[in-house]
Amino acid sequence: MLTSSDDRSHLPAASPEKLGLVSIVGAMASGQVPSHIVTEDLTGTCWRDDLWLGAFGLHHGNVLDYFSLSPFYDRACANERGFLAGKPRAQPPALGEGVEYLLADSQPPHLFILRKMYRAVGGTITTLAFYYILDGSIYQAPSLQAALLARMQRCMFNLKAAFRDLQRDLAPLSLAASQQQEQSALERELAAGRDVPRATTAADREQQQRVEANIRHVLRKFPLPMPAALLEPGAAAGGGGGAQQVKAERDPSPGPGPAAAAPSATATAGGGAMMSAAGG
Repeated sequence: MLTSSDDRSHLPAASPEKLGLVSIVGAMASGQVPSHIVTEDLTGTCWRDDLWLGAFGLHHGNVLDYFSLSPFYDRACANERGFLAGKPRAQPPALGEGVEYLLADSQPPHLFILRKMYRAVGGTITTLAFYYILDGSIYQAPSLQAALLARMQRCMFNLKAAFRDLQRDLAPLSLAASQQQEQSALERELAAGRDVPRATTAADREQQQRVEANIRHVLRKFPLPMPAALLEPGAAAGGGGGAQQVKAERDPSPGPGPAAAAPSATATAGGGAMMSAAGG
């Protein structure tokens, strides 16, 4: 069964850095390649044929035959022309212009590295791409630029995550420093004798109303004693006269007639005598 998918999660991890392909990809020879020779970027594609692997396995003699079944293979290459002429795909024509595939390195039966190159008329060889077969799954190796860019992006991501963690860990220290500055400003205001305004919240107003209600309830239940200022001699005399006057107003007279007038006359005469004695 053939499988072709961009998802490699179900396959063994194959990183070019782990396989040592970065140095190989960066060692491409320089040369002129015709414009019609185009290598499609299939770095996100994985291909595998479990039926073929189960029937033949993988070794140096048939690895190119297995690779020829994948979408990475160019049917116009010299290997295919030699195969049609009756030669193995692993032995392309030594002379001629065109694209060739060569087994560059291998660690059978798990790893095979294939090199795609262009051979010019003068014998100049230009490397176009690398492919690797890891445990039967075929991948296209990324270029050196793509590998370095991916590594740098991973480093930047880790650095940003580290700075975020560092900022989160140092946040309590900055909060304590700001609180200390606010406390210092409050102490300076108090030392200068200024009224430091304080924002009143709804909870503060509710607490104030509750305290006032409790105070009123206690005062109604236990009235305060009379202040000492009201118990001074002058205030007491005035108060006593007022009390006597109220009592005199409330008590009814013994009755009309001479009997009632006699005590009044006697009191008047006594008052005049006291005033005469005082004058003498």
